[in-house]
Amino acid sequence: MPDNSRRAFLRGAFLDPEARAAERRRLKPLGPPPPWIGEQVETQACRQCAAPCVDVCPQAIVKRHAPDHVLAGIPWLDFSDAGCTFCGQCADACPAGVTRTDTPPEIGKVALDTSRCHAWNGVICMSCLRYCEVGALHRAEQLRVRLETAACTGCGACIAPCPAEALSFNFQT
Repeated sequence: MPDNSRRAFLRGAFLDPEARAAERRRLKPLGPPPPWIGEQVETQACRQCAAPCVDVCPQAIVKRHAPDHVLAGIPWLDFSDAGCTFCGQCADACPAGVTRTDTPPEIGKVALDTSRCHAWNGVICMSCLRYCEVGALHRAEQLRVRLETAACTGCGACIAPCPAEALSFNFQT
């Protein structure tokens, strides 16, 4: 959704393709919210919070949107280095009183871009398979990687080890 505000018009953001792309990035969530938190906490409460969820995450994947982002201060999961273990420490640390359930809520699923995947392009690569603990990613015919979306827990652990950046995360907004 483009920023059609008077401010954007006056600064000429609509003229330059790079500025339009930067504005689109500023308006788009960077990742899914932490489990349990996204569905139970009002965004305004997160904006005013000291974000203990960021500090307690053992995987260090809980980040906050930057101050210039439309979602400034709201936590999100960054799968660029690791995946979520669904340990619940972020929910336990949340001062908004998040109730944690035994089953983590679905935050999204991994998507496989076969045009970028090495295994689909004649290179033997199974980097992602070692990190998928539930078997949603598996080896199929001709050593190609297959994704069983229904089995994916949305932990994102397979994203960082992929050398081709063929795995992305489709999250619910």
